[in-house]
Amino acid sequence: MIKEKATELGLALSNSEEFKRVQQAKAAMDSDPHVQGLMEQYTKKQEQMVNMLENQDNDGMTVSAIAKEIEDIQSELMADPVFIEMMESQNQFANVMNEVNKVISAYINLGEEEESRSSGCSGDCSGCSGCMH
Repeated sequence: MIKEKATELGLALSNSEEFKRVQQAKAAMDSDPHVQGLMEQYTKKQEQMVNMLENQDNDGMTVSAIAKEIEDIQSELMADPVFIEMMESQNQFANVMNEVNKVISAYINLGEEEESRSSGCSGDCSGCSGCMH
């Protein structure tokens, strides 16, 4: 029964507007040559930085220059509407997942103290505001 309910939940999540938005944003990002180019540059610069730091074969100026390039790429990505939509859609779906996990945790008494503190639950269900305690 638990696996069936998990399957139902998985299907419901995959059919949610939030998940569909993530999928659409990912497709848009994957097909955007500008964003893809920035992502490749970002990855290469990060790898270059890691190699320099691991080998300790660097000078402060080179490391600083690469760090500045990484920062510039990040800034350009954070200003790109396609990338912004991807980040926002992922955050929205993560919020949905967090809410689902809170509900599940409340029913199996995980995080009961945290839920009680945030909802004002006294442990007495009379007058309950719906914390699932």
